[in-house]
Amino acid sequence: MKHKSKKLIRSLLLSATMSLLGLHSGAENEVRIGGDVEDGDAKQLDVMKQRVWHHVLKVGSNGNITEVNSHSSHRSHSSHRSHSSHRSSSHGSHYSSHSSHYSSSSGYRSPSTSSSSSSSSTPTTSLYSAPAKTYKTYSFGDRTLKRGLYGNDVDELVRKLKNNGYLHDSHSATQSGYALYDGEVEQAVKYLQEERGDKVTGVFSSSESTSISPTKHHHLGTRDLRIGYEGDDVSELITLLTKAGFAPDSSKVKTGQKEYSEAVADAVRVFQAFTGLEPTGIANLETIKKLKTYKK
Repeated sequence: MKHKSKKLIRSLLLSATMSLLGLHSGAENEVRIGGDVEDGDAKQLDVMKQRVWHHVLKVGSNGNITEVNSHSSHRSHSSHRSHSSHRSSSHGSHYSSHSSHYSSSSGYRSPSTSSSSSSSSTPTTSLYSAPAKTYKTYSFGDRTLKRGLYGNDVDELVRKLKNNGYLHDSHSATQSGYALYDGEVEQAVKYLQEERGDKVTGVFSSSESTSISPTKHHHLGTRDLRIGYEGDDVSELITLLTKAGFAPDSSKVKTGQKEYSEAVADAVRVFQAFTGLEPTGIANLETIKKLKTYKK
């Protein structure tokens, strides 16, 4: 047989052997290809000795082909790594889940998670907003008050004005069940502003709600007048009675007198009887209002 033919047959046998052995990777097995190595094959044998075929076969110097466990070992090692990776992944996933649960239940987040979340997320606006206040929920000082307004804060203003002598106790103008800021309240605010030395506008600003002190100067119409009372309002009442033609006895009462005497009470009774009011001698709000508008 020619040398080339022998070489071809030898190569085919070698390939077939390697293919068969590759299907049964396991413990080391030694396979011998019959015949001695010829000189003409020395170069080819050197090449074969330097490599591992399919990670399964290795050719020895004597021409023997040995099946090695590199593939099996590699597979085993890969399997181990896969198992470790799976175990690590499962453990990490469990830990991550546990951490997430812990974070949700306790509100704790690690600095890295927190900073990452903070840097990657954009600020969000709270969807909750406090309901807008209405006349029922305004507190005293929440808003500037003026004629025509009403509500919980106007209630408080009216109460303070009455308690401190700026508004008559009988004031009862209301709207929707709350005190109404009408002309009388506006006049009372003007009295307050005048006494404080503020600009007299009749508009009550929120800055004025800090304190309302008792009046030092009673204004006519802020209280009922009767015998024994004294003040600027008594003097003003006498002046109005005189202008209307119902002046008190001049021998007993002088213009500008600040004491509500019996003579002043008699003059009030005459005016009340003349204008159809009950003659009580007490200058109540109704009497004062009619006196202020009376024309001879």
